Amino acid sequence: MPVPFEYLREIAQAQLPITVEDEESIDKLRVLRAADLVSVMLPHPLSGIRHARVLALTPKGREALAREHEPLQP
Repeated sequence: MPVPFEYLREIAQAQLPITVEDEESIDKLRVLRAADLVSVMLPHPLSGIRHARVLALTPKGREALAREHEPLQP
C-alpha cells in the first residue's frame, strides 16, 4: 500500500488525539506509522479491539506535509 498522504492531511487538520474505528483507516494508520509519520496506538490484529488512537503527527510527518507545499525546483 502506498503512503496515504491524503489521510495524513486529514489527520493534520483534526484536533488530536482522535479515535479511528474504520478498518480501512486503521490500515492506513499502520502504513503512516511504519513510515514514522504519525504517533498512533494501534490494536494488535488478533486482539479483537477495533479502534486506534492517533496521538500526533511526528516531526517527519509535519515535514512531509510542509514539503508538499514547497514550490518545485527547476
